[in-house]
Order: sequence, then structure tokens, then C-alpha cells
Amino acid sequence: MPLSTRDLDVLQTALLELHEERDLSAFRAVAPDVVRAAIPCDHFVWLESSFAGVMEPMKDSVVWDSPPRLTPALRKRLLALASEHPFTIHAKKTGEWGPLRLSDFLTDEQFRSSRHWKDVSRHTGGGRMLSSGALRGDRVGTLNLTRPFESPDFSERDRHMLRQLTPHFIQALHAAERVTARREGAARERPSLGLTARESEVGLWLARGRTNPEIARILSMQPRTVEKHVERILVKLGVENRTGAAMIIGGLEEPDARKSRAAESVIPAAGRTRRVARQKR
Repeated sequence: MPLSTRDLDVLQTALLELHEERDLSAFRAVAPDVVRAAIPCDHFVWLESSFAGVMEPMKDSVVWDSPPRLTPALRKRLLALASEHPFTIHAKKTGEWGPLRLSDFLTDEQFRSSRHWKDVSRHTGGGRMLSSGALRGDRVGTLNLTRPFESPDFSERDRHMLRQLTPHFIQALHAAERVTARREGAARERPSLGLTARESEVGLWLARGRTNPEIARILSMQPRTVEKHVERILVKLGVENRTGAAMIIGGLEEPDARKSRAAESVIPAAGRTRRVARQKR
């Protein structure tokens, strides 16, 4: 179905938010809210596992949800029942990964009689469900959105929005994993400059010219928290402004040069004048 102009604007905003450069931790914090803004839902769940074969059990599973409702026991039960879920059965049979609604396969009464409802969904409030699957190499993931039974079912508009969002979600997840790997490697190779891990992360974006509100959005932090980090960065690096910090963090100025400049700043003005006069002679 064609999306309305408003829906296209919402979709564009969501795509831009998904593709903002973030590490994996920040991506996991932001992505559920981005998806929920495009497709209203009560609960977001990303489930990913590797498969030895299409009929083999799940291995090396990753589950993260927002808001967090899946306890370790519920996660274990969810994975144990995954092969019995109508979405899984349909995907194995047809190769179609969705987006699929639970109501495409089961009535409300049938779902309430299922083990999935009794063992998992009734504890998380997921009576309505919309899911989309995707392959990532030897892994398969599903993006799952749920609403309570008393809420309206997901619409065709919601289905179409998730169809557009899913490949971008996968790309952004790939990118976040690469950012995390790159930063972890860089952290081992370069000195910390006395900054904490979070301060280094804020400093990286400061060095790229981002404002505090932009850094807050990228790193899923409050602007005031970013402001405090920046204040501590300036103190630790011994500089007066963001430009000085950016030069050091960006590698354009070595800390030794900063120390020389700092020493210069404590020479009394008269002393500096005499030294300049001697240099001219």
C-alpha cells in the first residue's frame, strides 16, 4: 500500500536516526525508540540466533527488548518455543520472512490457548504482534513489535512501514558493530589522555565538531550529562575551550605542546615582554 506524505516524513526521520553513527550499546538504547516512533507499539524485541540448518535448534542467541520485560527465565522459554511459533513455521515452509502479523495465523482465542501465550506473552503483555525476519550471514534475526490484546491490531500501514524499516535496521546494526570493534581497537592503540571511556566517547564526537545536543542524541545521553562530560574533558586536557580539546583529541596537537603553552601562560606579563624584547635584539 502507498504511504501517506506524513508517513513518508516519519519514515525518513526514522531512517536518518537509525543510520546515525553509534556503537552497539548506544544503538541498542536508541533503536527501539526510533522504531516505536514510526510504528506505535508497547514492546520491542530483537531476537537473533545462528542456525546449523533450517531444522536445527537455535544457537548463540541474542535477545534484547525495550522496555526490558524478558527475564532470563522468559528468554529461555521464548527460545525453546521459537520453532513452534507460527512465524517460524511459515518462514521455514515458504521462505517468506514477513512482516507477519499474529492475526494472519491465529485468532485471539487460539493464541490464548497456545503455549507461547501461557509461557511467555501473557507475562510481557504481547497479545498483538508484528514481526519481520532477516538473514545476517549464518544468523537469522527477527524484529518483533507487540501491543496488548485490548489495543488495535497492527495495520497494513504498520506492516508496510516495518517492511521499509527492517533492511535499514539490519544495516545500522552492522554499522554499530563495526563502530564498536573499531573503537575497541583504537582504544588499545592510543593513549587515553586521562579520560574515562565515556569521556573519550564524548570527546571523539566533540573533535568531529558536534554540538552537545547532537552528541546527546548520538550517544543516547541527556544534554546536561554531555555538558558535564565536556567540562571535565576541558579540565583534564588543560584547555579553555572545545577547539583546544578537539585539536588534542583529534591528534592535531600533542599533549607536550599543550604543556609548553600552559607554562607560557603562567609567566608574568612583564617577564614575557622582557623576553620578547631580548628576542628582537
